[in-house]
Amino acid sequence: MHFTVTSLEEVFPLAEFLSDAFGPMAEIAVHDLDRPHASIVFIRNGHLSGRKKGDSMTKETLELTRKARDSGIDFISDYRGHDLNDHQFRVSSFFIRNKEDEVIGALCININITELQRAAHLLQTISETDSVNGMVTSGIPSQELEENPEENIRRVTREVIKQVHIPIDKLSRIERLAIIKDLKDRGIFLIKGAVGVVAPELKVSVPTLYRYLQSLK
Repeated sequence: MHFTVTSLEEVFPLAEFLSDAFGPMAEIAVHDLDRPHASIVFIRNGHLSGRKKGDSMTKETLELTRKARDSGIDFISDYRGHDLNDHQFRVSSFFIRNKEDEVIGALCININITELQRAAHLLQTISETDSVNGMVTSGIPSQELEENPEENIRRVTREVIKQVHIPIDKLSRIERLAIIKDLKDRGIFLIKGAVGVVAPELKVSVPTLYRYLQSLK
């Protein structure tokens, strides 16, 4: 049996619940298909995609909704979504019908997977082995690599600092901020305890490093 409503506003409490349940890494949106160019009638965590109420749905969602109208399907789960606001998403769309069983809207859950991709890239980078001798590119044996994550954080940090070609005690605030942004983009700060390892390498205190990270948000 399809999910039917008299108006899309009936779906808003469910959308609010999903927003609380999935948390800040999920954008929850309700689309009105009668106005595709201004379809968003409800949105939470819109900063993830840069969208707001009154904006349009993506081409992918519009195409899937048209297919739902033709095929009678109720939902499509976990497909690779749009790249908006420098974020990539995994999307699930639930199609909303009126009492006449016509598709009139879509409830979309857009999970931000950007940070997960960065973390996966970081793990791949620090676990790469030399094809000749089976050693990690830094010269640390792979078994030790797995047992010593702090050393990997320290190694990556030093590599990033080295690229600046300026002694660490001569770095300006802007130069330190650029290094921290690079480390953040690599997913370093997704690793537990990373701030405490990175701060001494940059010759700053842990609270100062947290302030740098806050300024990047």
